[in-house]
Amino acid sequence: MLRSRSCLALFLASAWMASPAAAREHVAGPPAEDAFLASLVEEAWSRNPDLRAARQEAAAARTRPDQVRALPDPMVSLAYTNDGWSPTLGERDMANLAVIWSQDLPFPGKRRLRGEIAERDADRAELRAERARLAVTASVKRAYYGLLLARALLGLIDEQAEVWKQIEGVARARYTVGQGAQQDVVRTQVEVTRIGRLQAEQEAEAEVRLAELNRLLDRAAGTPLDPPDVLLLRPLSEDPSVAVERLRSISPELKSAGIARDREGLAVALARKDFKPDLTLQAGYMNRGGLDPMWQASVGVRLPLARKARNGTLAEARARLGAAEQRSAAVHLQLRYRTEQRLAEIRAAERIAVLYENGIIPQDQMSVEAAVASYQTGKLPFVAVLEALGTLYGDRSSYLRLVAGHARARASLEEASLEPTADLPTMDTAAAGGAGAPMGAGMGNGTTAGGSRSMEGR
Repeated sequence: MLRSRSCLALFLASAWMASPAAAREHVAGPPAEDAFLASLVEEAWSRNPDLRAARQEAAAARTRPDQVRALPDPMVSLAYTNDGWSPTLGERDMANLAVIWSQDLPFPGKRRLRGEIAERDADRAELRAERARLAVTASVKRAYYGLLLARALLGLIDEQAEVWKQIEGVARARYTVGQGAQQDVVRTQVEVTRIGRLQAEQEAEAEVRLAELNRLLDRAAGTPLDPPDVLLLRPLSEDPSVAVERLRSISPELKSAGIARDREGLAVALARKDFKPDLTLQAGYMNRGGLDPMWQASVGVRLPLARKARNGTLAEARARLGAAEQRSAAVHLQLRYRTEQRLAEIRAAERIAVLYENGIIPQDQMSVEAAVASYQTGKLPFVAVLEALGTLYGDRSSYLRLVAGHARARASLEEASLEPTADLPTMDTAAAGGAGAPMGAGMGNGTTAGGSRSMEGR
């Protein structure tokens, strides 16, 4: 019996001693920017249908200013005037065949203001395309890190499966010679079966994240993707105040709010211009057959007598201007709040990652070592060793989730969205496979591993 315990202790020690190296592999210092991910982002910029549609809409909006600045189309009319019932063209003075041309002339300044309003609308359409670009970029990064997480968890599960299979062999051998309990064999068999469930969940999660990437990159369904990278923690080095100011400078919503304010100011000026009269020029040539021709020229004035309607238009424009000013202030405050929220969550995730690296995982390893030593002396049952080893794997799983959540949160930070971000790393996320859980606990929630917000939700 002592020999069996010594063999089991050596095997378990070799199993858990690999975990510090695996943990350190994922907590190296901040590496260079991920070149493979950058290539995926560039591909999405050129191929993503949503982004291409937004760019086409912006290009269409840019044609509007010239359209609204143009004069109204002139009108040409043909009129015949007859003197008497029978045709008298060329016989009587009043009979004539006339060609009349007319042109409406808006009051000076109206066409310019309409053109400037259309330019502001085009600017906002371009900012919507920029928002689509930022959203696609963030979505690609979130899906990519979700794929890396799913594959990292699969690797951890495969390692775990090998451990369980060998433990099952040891437990079965000890039970066969009467040195172990049947409960130990059953317990290991349960964990081996659970590993299959975890593998199926993470394989499905990896397929979902790959399908999401293929959709974002407009690739054929099932196109394989083999990232050369592993999950690495990239701590933020930027000062929070600098980050807030930088994201303010790139926020499409904040820029759009400022443009909307300017646009409504132009709309107020145009509403005032509507109190001014428009003109209509007319010129005509009248052919009288054999008699001398006649011509005419006239100027018409469109009188702005509907004062009530125009006053209402002006009041509406002023109210919209006030709303745009307040909306601009609200967008500024919302962007600052979201940025500070994300920065706080990211900083917290970095501190928690340090706790995992320097505290929780090493302590789990010591717990396994103590459990093995106590089992060798008969002070602890076999199941205590299994639970200690399960806690170690659960915390390693949680650490991987935390690193992936941190990476996805950084992508959301760079998106500069005003909307809440559901994938920020938190203590609840980190504790998904929390301490004290049996081996494999917390590793089966595939939706947590790779969940990401829809681009259109941004």
